[in-house]
Parts: sequence; C-alpha cells; structure tokens
Amino acid sequence: MASSFRNPIIPGFNPDPTIVRVGDDYFLATSSFEWFPGTPVYHSKDLIKWNVIGHVYTRPSQLDMRGTAPSGGLFANALRYHEKTKTSVAVAFAHSSILKTTKTPRSMFVHTTNIWDENSWSDPTYVDQPGFDPDLFFDDDDKIYLTTALGAPQIPDSGYFAIWITEIDIETGDSLVESEVLHVSTLPLDTPRLAEGAHIFKKDGWYYCMTAEAGTGVQHREMIMRAKSIKGPWEENPNNPILFNGRNTSLPILATGHGDLVETPEGEWYMVFLGIRPQNPRNASGVPQLNRETFLAPVTWEDGWPVVNRGQPITFEMPGLYNLARPPLWRDEFNGNFADKGYYTQRTPYKAFHSFGARHGYLRLRGNPYMLSDRDTPAAFFRKQVDLETVWSTELDFQPTSPLHEAGATVFLSISYHNEIAVTLHPNDTSRRVVTAQTRTGPEATLNQTYYDIPSTGSVRLFIKAERDSYSLGYAVVGDEEPTYVATLASQWLQAFLPGWQVFTGAHFGVYSTGNSLPMLVPADFAYVQTELIADVS
Repeated sequence: MASSFRNPIIPGFNPDPTIVRVGDDYFLATSSFEWFPGTPVYHSKDLIKWNVIGHVYTRPSQLDMRGTAPSGGLFANALRYHEKTKTSVAVAFAHSSILKTTKTPRSMFVHTTNIWDENSWSDPTYVDQPGFDPDLFFDDDDKIYLTTALGAPQIPDSGYFAIWITEIDIETGDSLVESEVLHVSTLPLDTPRLAEGAHIFKKDGWYYCMTAEAGTGVQHREMIMRAKSIKGPWEENPNNPILFNGRNTSLPILATGHGDLVETPEGEWYMVFLGIRPQNPRNASGVPQLNRETFLAPVTWEDGWPVVNRGQPITFEMPGLYNLARPPLWRDEFNGNFADKGYYTQRTPYKAFHSFGARHGYLRLRGNPYMLSDRDTPAAFFRKQVDLETVWSTELDFQPTSPLHEAGATVFLSISYHNEIAVTLHPNDTSRRVVTAQTRTGPEATLNQTYYDIPSTGSVRLFIKAERDSYSLGYAVVGDEEPTYVATLASQWLQAFLPGWQVFTGAHFGVYSTGNSLPMLVPADFAYVQTELIADVS
C-alpha cells in the first residue's frame, strides 16, 4: 500500500514557515506576531512529527512588545544555518503597530550555537536596509546577502512591494553595498502585484530566488526565478507559479504560499508553506478561524526547476512519508510546571503572574488590572487552537469577593473579538456567585453578557466547544456529568477585525484572571486544561 501523510503538518496558527536541516534534524520556525514568547521553533526527525523545542525571542532585551497592536510584533521570519560557524540564525521583522507609522521599521537577526536552548539566542543585530520578510543568504565566497520586501517607487508599475537585496556585515548588520531591486512581480497590477517572502538558495551552480506573491488571500502563490550569478540576469520559471491552489476557490485548502525548501539526507526535496482551511463548502461563511497553518508537499526537479506535488493542487492527503494520527485527548494537570512549551501570553509580561507551588497540582493565576480587551498583557495563558472540532475545558476553583473579580476560559482572536465563560459575582447582587458567558459579535464586536447562578463554593468546570461553523460556551458544577451550554456564536467572529485593522493571527484557547482595571488578591486556581477531539480534523 502506498504511503501518505496528512496536511497540515503543524495545524493551528503557524504562518510563514521557514525550515533548515542540520544533519538529520529538521528545524522549522513560524511567525508569532504579538504573542510571547516570540517565534516558535519546532523540531522533527521525519518532517511529520513536530514538537516545539523553544522560542527565539524570550526576553524584553530582544524585543519588548508591551502595547503592541493586534497583528503587530514579529512576523515573516527566516531560519538559516551557517555551516562554517555552526550557527543558527533567525532573521525577523518586528513591528510594534501595523498602522500609522511613517517609515517601515528595520529588520533584525539573532543567533545561537545551540538551537535546543531557547535562552541562548543573542540580542538582536539590526540591519540597515528597511523592509519586511527579511532573509539571509550565505554564499560560497563568504559573502552574506540580505533580502527584504519594500516598495520600489522609482520603478513604474512595480506594484505594492518588490524584493530588494544588499550585502551585509554579519557582525554589525551594516550594508556593504548600495541596496538594489532584485525582483519586481510580473503579475497583473490587479492580482495584486506584490512580491514578498523571498528566499535565495543555490543548487547545481544556479542561484534560485523564491517569492510569495499576490498577497495573503486566495490568490496567494509561490514563484521562482534563477540565475548563474546573484547579480543576474534572472530568468523566471516558465511554469510559474510553482505553488497555487487559487485556480479553484472551492478547494478545501486555499491561500497556499510563502514557502521554503528543504532537502532530506537521502536527496529528496520538500516544501513547507502556509495555507488556510476555509472549509468550503462545509462552512457557508468560508471563514478560516484557525487562520494560516503549516503545510508540506513533495518536490521534484525537472529541467532545473522545482515542481511541487507533481503540479497538482495541495490536498489533505499527500503522497509519501507516513500518516501521524492526531491524539484524541490532550491534557495538562500542572504537575509543578507546564507540560510543554506551547503556552503564550499576549505581548511581553511586566512580571510573572502565575505559580505552581502555592497549591500543588494547580496553575494559580494572580489577576492583574488588565483585561482581555486591553492592548497589554492580562494574567492569561493561551494555546493555539489546532483542531476545527474540539472541546477545550478546565476546572476552576475561584472565590471572588467583588463583581470586578473574574476568572475563566476564553477563545481568543484579538483584543476586539474574544469570548469567555467565567466565574464572578453578579453585578447587581454580590451575594450571588455566577457563571458569566460573554460573546462579541458583529462588525462592532458588540458584547453580549449573561449570568447563571452557581453554588457559593466549590469548583466549576468550564467548556468551550469548537465546531466548524460555531463556538459554544458551557459550564458544569459538582454533580453535573455533562456541561450546560448557554451561549453560541458563529465562527466568523473568530476571524474578524474592526475597520482600519487586520488580523493575521488565529484562534487561541486560554485561561485567565482579571481584576477588571484593579489588582486582585483572590487567587484563581486551575486544576487542568484539556482539549478533546469531537470529529475528524480536516
């Protein structure tokens, strides 16, 4: 029987994948935007089973994201390995706000000789050439080239962004030559004409430059060109695009692009790239609430050009390798620490707001003044939603003494669109401990809040049920075998944004505690968090 593997290989919010192989170890990094720690690094031995081994940005001296706007922060990384110095290098673009800036901020790179130790990454070195989606190419003659995406106003009809290149000093980040335009998209202006995410590599005496073009929507695609010299002249692949699922927008996987290539020890080639699962036609809204995920496809070479998946559309079932079944249940019982490195905060915390030692077998959150709607760091920990149909649950022991005190579970997209099932006191009768269900829907993220009486003491189990087209919020008190679901909202509101903003992130589940603008001394103790599959993952 022919072997196959299943896409996406890293489900959930994992955009802009970049990959390197060192010996028989594969390392892959993705964008993290305002989530902290920044830039997760995954490891695999076989391109199928991936685990987070750490993060590149773990301290404020590398990047302080306090106050960062939604979908600001770190994005479009490039992970590279310098064989001569045995050094891993991560190149990133960091933007505190995606709006109202006069100039494009500079990109930066950090480095380590031990990628397994997330605390070993250096402080950043900033480069001179502006632009986003930076990458470094280490040439055979020890020259190092930086590429970024930036507008080219001196070139007529160059579109939104072109690819620029310069040679740099790796010690200082300084440019050694004048920046030049390397590539302008040849797509029609209304496609749109936009080139970004450039990766240069060398094979069989040819320099290749891959670019992600046509924006981040369903017309997203991967293009490639080559030259005998990095100075050019460059020729486009006559079969461009090499990756494109947008010819048929009813496909269940769309917006494929922003790819990176890797060669196995056996000489086989693969591409990692982002894509979305809009669930057409299953979900009439076509909304990808998980946003951009990491996919994989085999690559062959024909006439000196890469051919992705034999030129066929990307599908869930792909030829080769092997299938790794999704575990039906994942659970963290907080036995003295987090079970893995898959937990995140919104932006850079000011200080720790959690402990495990205060009550054995519990995660204790000390609520701070910040709320989930604040452009700051609330006392909350989040995990990426990685399955379309699953139930996130937790057990909470919390005795609020004020209606401002609130703790519970959340499904979170941004400071505008997030939804909670939580424990608090009723605002009109502080003798009543209640569960509150909070949903935010509509173009203005309108809040709807309801209350449900619960016993004055005792733990409460909280549930968020994710389905393809909706999320439901529920709870259960002692004696209840099954949860009572009290609120439901359409999944489209987990991929929405207010006018003037954009959202490049995906849905997260989380637990939180807040004093709603004031400090809170009452602890919120969580006994576990859990996800349980309720259906197939595609």
